[in-house]
Amino acid sequence: MEVSQKSEISHQGTIESIKDNVFNVRIITMASCVSCSASGTCSAADIAEKIVEVVKPTNTSHKIGDMVTIVLNQSMGLKAVFLGYVAPFLVLLLTLIFMLALGFSEGIAGLTSLTMLAPYFLVLYIYKEKIKENFTFKLKNY
Repeated sequence: MEVSQKSEISHQGTIESIKDNVFNVRIITMASCVSCSASGTCSAADIAEKIVEVVKPTNTSHKIGDMVTIVLNQSMGLKAVFLGYVAPFLVLLLTLIFMLALGFSEGIAGLTSLTMLAPYFLVLYIYKEKIKENFTFKLKNY
């Protein structure tokens, strides 16, 4: 992963398939510590393959197997972190504080806080297509 000066996050990938106006691009993501010389002894090394949908530009001649660079605005990455980590933490914390303020025991307040995460993630699942529209990868230089 590279962060360019235009505040874009870029990944190298290979086009796996082409459907209508969408490329399915396979990218390999890795934690920054993978390049470290101690990564063999450290359990923090993390490499994963992902398939990303990229809108196919109208004037492209790319085909299956071509190497491409895809980019995403850095602000979209921050939005993803907010939706995936910060907002659920706030739901958990605020529910816990609210339940304790109402006089419930710590056990009940904790269980209720954890239970409140289910509706949050259910709402994310219901609106996943709408959320997905905001997170669009593009081919670099197109």
